[in-house]
Amino acid sequence: MKRHGLLRARTAGRLSTGVLTGALLAGLMAATQPAAAAPSASAAAATVPSWLVPLNFQDGESDARHSCTGIYLSPARTLATPDCFTGMSKNDGVWEYDAAGKMTGGSAGFTRYRSHPQFNATTRQAGVSVFYDQNPAPAGRAVLAGPSDTYLYTAGSKATFYSWTGTDAQESVRVRHSEQVVVRSGSDCAALLGRSLPQGTICTSPAPDAAPVAAADQCFGDAGGALVAGGKLIAVSATSTSGCVQNGVRLYTAIPTYRAVVESWTRDVDIEYRDSGSIFGREPEDMIDTLTPEYAWANNVDNSGFMYLPFENFVTLGGDLNRNGYTDLLVRHNNGTLYRIPYDVSHNPGSRVSLGTGWNRYNKLLAVRDLSGDGQPDVVGRDAYGYLWMHPGTGTGGLGARKKIGVGWAQYNAIVGRSDLSGDGRPDLLVRDAAGDLWLYRGNGGGGFLPRTKAGAGWKAFNAIVASGDSDHDGRQDVIGRTSAGAAYLYNVNNKGSFVAPKLLTASNWKKYVSLS
Repeated sequence: MKRHGLLRARTAGRLSTGVLTGALLAGLMAATQPAAAAPSASAAAATVPSWLVPLNFQDGESDARHSCTGIYLSPARTLATPDCFTGMSKNDGVWEYDAAGKMTGGSAGFTRYRSHPQFNATTRQAGVSVFYDQNPAPAGRAVLAGPSDTYLYTAGSKATFYSWTGTDAQESVRVRHSEQVVVRSGSDCAALLGRSLPQGTICTSPAPDAAPVAAADQCFGDAGGALVAGGKLIAVSATSTSGCVQNGVRLYTAIPTYRAVVESWTRDVDIEYRDSGSIFGREPEDMIDTLTPEYAWANNVDNSGFMYLPFENFVTLGGDLNRNGYTDLLVRHNNGTLYRIPYDVSHNPGSRVSLGTGWNRYNKLLAVRDLSGDGQPDVVGRDAYGYLWMHPGTGTGGLGARKKIGVGWAQYNAIVGRSDLSGDGRPDLLVRDAAGDLWLYRGNGGGGFLPRTKAGAGWKAFNAIVASGDSDHDGRQDVIGRTSAGAAYLYNVNNKGSFVAPKLLTASNWKKYVSLS
């Protein structure tokens, strides 16, 4: 079996020293950044959870550098904040700190990440991102607080803040930092910060009996730090990578507000785990090719195929259904049995796992990362009566009992979806009617939809439409349309319910595929 994917060259290096300059946290925690200084004694002696990761990002062209703290979610996904990153281009790379060797090393080029589309750099609202990389597996992983855990951050509650601090943004040395804090009320936060908190954020101040926090422990590396209470991650530091905390008052993004989004991102994994978007094309001889824009633009789609499936009539990327950090394929046998095929870090398939029989009752089948709102990937099918059904993922590799989520869907000749297409963080579905109009069904986060809205016209020109994730790595979800001549066009969502101008991927190379999924 032949494979192809985007494999990123890994290099090692050491960051030079210097002082970062940049904009301060606008209107919230403005403070002058301190000159480089030795980490405090308290920080040097601190302990942090094993799942806390020190990160440095660097733009190789402008030399912009950002230091922040990441939170291990899975072998291929780390939770961070949106302005940890310096961009998405061949010039951008991540440098991870080796605590044992006391130096940084990492990989250069094409940093991959997803940020919440509603992130506001000024107010710090929706300050969550997921960074795509192969991470050394720590002893454990963070337990994310859920909607029933909001009591952990009621006013007056005590918690512990953890981060990997540094002397400046370009310094290779990072040290563990922890401090005891108290969650403040919304009115207290407004008074301390000079403005009201945006939705989904909280703030803390130092605990009355806590030791004073050195200035060096309130700037570099603070962004993305973890607020922990009751053994759970309840919030992530929303301090800007170019700003500092003032008087120990920290602003955070509350995890319960965004848990489903973060969980969904963590399960949205491609064959190449550091990638963020690809689809399958079936050749007439039942060979399945993996298709990405990089291959299409190079006019070099590998016609040797990724796998051979002569007895299956459907294959798609299902996301991480069994929570091992890597993708699972979903394939439907001609006899109607649906199988899950797990993959590992080396892109090797495991043994097939049956997910049940009777799946030929669906004339349309697709994998959506999380319609139900529980953070797990789901499978959606349309039957001959036009009913739409959802099979929720269990988180252990299986699928739960199906639930009817729509009627009247027989009128649509195309149904596509994978993740968020509207810009609200929730997965959606797109459909095309007989006139060629495209309609958006926004997911409501609970397995249903809001009233449909028109997303475009003229889509009758395509004989195949598929949602591919973020295939061009610009941080936006994509939809790909193919014409009868084999031309493929990539449409980026505009996060407002429609699309920006399309990009031509290839003029004719995709004509040979009998189906795309």
